[in-house]
Amino acid sequence: MNPISLLKWMLLSTLLLGLWWLCYRVALRQERSFAYNRWFLVLGPVLAAGLPLLPAAWFGGWGAGPAGLPGVASVLLPAVAISAKGPAVSAGTPLLARLVAVYAVGVAVALARLGLGLGRLWRSTRRLPREKCDGYTLVPTQGQVPTSSFGRTVFWDDTLALSAAEASQVLRHELAHVRQGHTYDRLLLELLRAALWFNPFVHWCGKALALTHEFLADEEALRHAAAAVPAFSPAQSYAHLLARQVATRLGFSVPLAHTFSHSQTLRRIAMIQKTSPIRRWKQWLALPLLGVLVVAVACEKATNQATPTAAAPLNQEMKAPIHIGKVAIAPPPGNVYTYVEQMPQLPGGGDAQAIMRYIQSHITYSKELAASPKEGVVFASFTVQATGKVQDAKIVKGLAPAYDAAVLAAIHTLPRFTPGQHDGKAVAVSFTVPVRFVAKTPAKSVGLQLFNWYGGWAPRPANAGC
Repeated sequence: MNPISLLKWMLLSTLLLGLWWLCYRVALRQERSFAYNRWFLVLGPVLAAGLPLLPAAWFGGWGAGPAGLPGVASVLLPAVAISAKGPAVSAGTPLLARLVAVYAVGVAVALARLGLGLGRLWRSTRRLPREKCDGYTLVPTQGQVPTSSFGRTVFWDDTLALSAAEASQVLRHELAHVRQGHTYDRLLLELLRAALWFNPFVHWCGKALALTHEFLADEEALRHAAAAVPAFSPAQSYAHLLARQVATRLGFSVPLAHTFSHSQTLRRIAMIQKTSPIRRWKQWLALPLLGVLVVAVACEKATNQATPTAAAPLNQEMKAPIHIGKVAIAPPPGNVYTYVEQMPQLPGGGDAQAIMRYIQSHITYSKELAASPKEGVVFASFTVQATGKVQDAKIVKGLAPAYDAAVLAAIHTLPRFTPGQHDGKAVAVSFTVPVRFVAKTPAKSVGLQLFNWYGGWAPRPANAGC
């Protein structure tokens, strides 16, 4: 992932998870649909991390390519921005490189904290005796570790003064954590928090998920108590038990484990006493919200992706002349494909973004161009032959002779590609690249750079969709 792509991913994932968290906070937080809330809180960070990384081809039908040249039968590369001071994005390159370094350090620190927490848990419990039970392992702690659970292990503080009924409730609570696999949710969230450490919403999701796990375990403990003694209402005594345990174990917890004396005890007691019915209609809000998130990512992909235009479906060959305004483009000789199973790549590998960056770095803004600055877009096309050689470079839509010549000169410097393949055979593939010339370099403020990197400042075509 290059620095610009990393910045886009960070911004988009923060936006997506922010909307997801807002839905939970407003509609679901006070509901007793604990199982639903659990999966909602787990799914949000997964979508925020993964949805922006889906290949652009998945969203190819959501909108047109960035250049907006209907009828051009070729692969449309991302727009290139050139100014008198060089590529428009060059001023931000050091800042973006530092961004990658900061992101990597953040991930490393978060993973180190996770490893230290797991190490502390292992060191504090490795010498304790273990007793195999039905579906779990019981570890008496003699007061060294509070009653808690991790994975399929229940740590039991046998120094607590509990009646038989209270001990049964506490054990049922911890077994609910074990049997419902809450530890695996927590570990997944910890990994996602490491990847999304810059996103405040993922940390809030982690805290809300830990509390939701406690709600689920409380619900299971109370359900068993009510089933065992139907005439007895255990909610009041269970609330007293929670309050007593948190008072005696205040500040004593095991990292990453589900501790019975959870710090959010007041909220747990309030939820135990709550008897209002679950409003199921709120759970359906996730569907339109998911649709909004997918459409948002699709619009972003449609604006920036390098995929064939609507007039150039997979493996279609360019047979007839193409008209752009009053300009007619004749098809190259031979069978030239617009899109194939394995696209041509630069030596060492490189997608459409890599081709764009190569052309961008090899365009020379000469004194002649600086003497008569113009703003506009030059559309050039070229063909990567079955041998990998670049041929048939031409201007599809020009700006001025000097500008057109600068673009062609950069294309002519392209090295021999690894040719594209279709049905196991090397074939020729046609490309079109838009080069946007600007008279002045945009201001170097961070805000303007963000908009430049994210959207390219390119005008949206009328048929661009989202």
